[in-house]
Amino acid sequence: MKRIIYILTGIVLLSLSSCSDFLEPKSQSEYVPKDANALQEMLIGSAYPKQDKSNFLLPFLSFLDDDIQFHKTDYEFSINSLKNIEAKQAVYTWQPDMFFIMERNGYPLQNIWEGYYNYILGANAALDYIGDVNGTEAEKNYVIAQSLGLRAFYYFMLVNHFGAPYNYNKQALGVPLKLDSNLLPEDQLLMTRNTVEEVYNQIVDDLNEAERLFLTLSKDKQYEPNYLVSLPMIQLLKSRVFLYMENWKDAAIYANKVIKEWSFALVDLNNLPSPTVAEPYYNFTSLKSSEVIWLYGSVSDLTVFNDESVEYEEEGYFGNTTTYYREAFIASDNLIESFEDGDLRKEKYIAKEFNKDDKVFYEDSYTTFGKYKLSATGEPSGSENFALSFRLGEAYLNLAEAAAHNNDESTALSALKTLLAKRYEPDKFVEPTGLTGDALKTFIKNERRKELCFEGQRWFDLRRYGMPQIIHRWGEQVYTLKQNDPSYTMPIPDAVLIKNKKLEQNPLAPKRES
Repeated sequence: MKRIIYILTGIVLLSLSSCSDFLEPKSQSEYVPKDANALQEMLIGSAYPKQDKSNFLLPFLSFLDDDIQFHKTDYEFSINSLKNIEAKQAVYTWQPDMFFIMERNGYPLQNIWEGYYNYILGANAALDYIGDVNGTEAEKNYVIAQSLGLRAFYYFMLVNHFGAPYNYNKQALGVPLKLDSNLLPEDQLLMTRNTVEEVYNQIVDDLNEAERLFLTLSKDKQYEPNYLVSLPMIQLLKSRVFLYMENWKDAAIYANKVIKEWSFALVDLNNLPSPTVAEPYYNFTSLKSSEVIWLYGSVSDLTVFNDESVEYEEEGYFGNTTTYYREAFIASDNLIESFEDGDLRKEKYIAKEFNKDDKVFYEDSYTTFGKYKLSATGEPSGSENFALSFRLGEAYLNLAEAAAHNNDESTALSALKTLLAKRYEPDKFVEPTGLTGDALKTFIKNERRKELCFEGQRWFDLRRYGMPQIIHRWGEQVYTLKQNDPSYTMPIPDAVLIKNKKLEQNPLAPKRES
């Protein structure tokens, strides 16, 4: 059975551009799982975002927002990295031809479009075959619920990369909805884009059905401390989706479910284990964390763009020069300055830049790394570790934002108080009181930025907050992303457009000049 599952998984991961038939049961029955447990294993192998580099999901997101900046120090790049740097500069400065520039420079193309659709294909295969396998109703419901939850998550990520924000233009083009695992001949496979609203409606339908099926299972199957999709993960994702749709009532309801119906607990940053030389930072992206609901994704996914060094020279007292190496991209001044005195998140969530020459951390420079497993030098550590998680802190922020917009300001303030009491030194914590209206909503936005920094959510939040102006500096050059700029929606990669002639490219901004 193991051999059969591996063969099937390889078939599932075929690109959507394939011309061949996909898992035709009549001709390939020897490859079809015979029971629900085998199908579950296939789902794990083909539809779950793992720690390895099989598919990139969000390598660009933190490179686009206002939480990152190019290092201010005078710099030089190694001549061996210049092509990589040109590719990264194209993304960092929101160039409309970023994917072409990456390909021209031979930079490995992180084709997130195909990456997400590969995972969707795996989820669809499980859904298509569930009726043909043996197993109890509970076993089958468990597989279906996970498959729908994963598919909903991937479409949510896709539509927020490549479609307009829902609250800006839900009739804009989103992404194609592929809801089965059939691969027809290529001339019939070419799919057009559904609207943003249609994609969101499918996401909600999938999440509703996943929730319904999880509720038919025993409590111990609704949530297990592993990296599989669970009922609280579905509920938190529903809260996030409803927040983006500005369905404040349901966003609050589902955030409350996560908070009140499960045994997750906020981590008190005052009570973390003392840092050691080997482990200077706590790993929040681990099942050992009481906040973690679901783990996913690879560290390299988050750091493939950000992890770059620059060289600069300093002249000594006797006229000699020494070459130093610094991080090319660091946490923005604006982000770092937003943390108030006593807010432990700055030191616990974001790693300081490490001085490789003096073997100490710089006190005034923060990297874009944090929350996941880090090495003794504050660098991302190992491909065996997860990089991202759904965690309880988001539920409190979702509840606060939804309640504030739904004229329930006392609930919003209560949620903020509960969260922030675990984030500040006790003698420096000032309880948020008296905030109301726009002031309260702005406060929540700022807390969301700090709490969720470098987790792949800031760019999406900026989109739904009205797509404000952002400035990125590259040495002496200044690049501006204007309010409501077309580049707030990513261009579809050229490699995808070549394969599917029916896809319409997003409106592109003119090439950016400094």
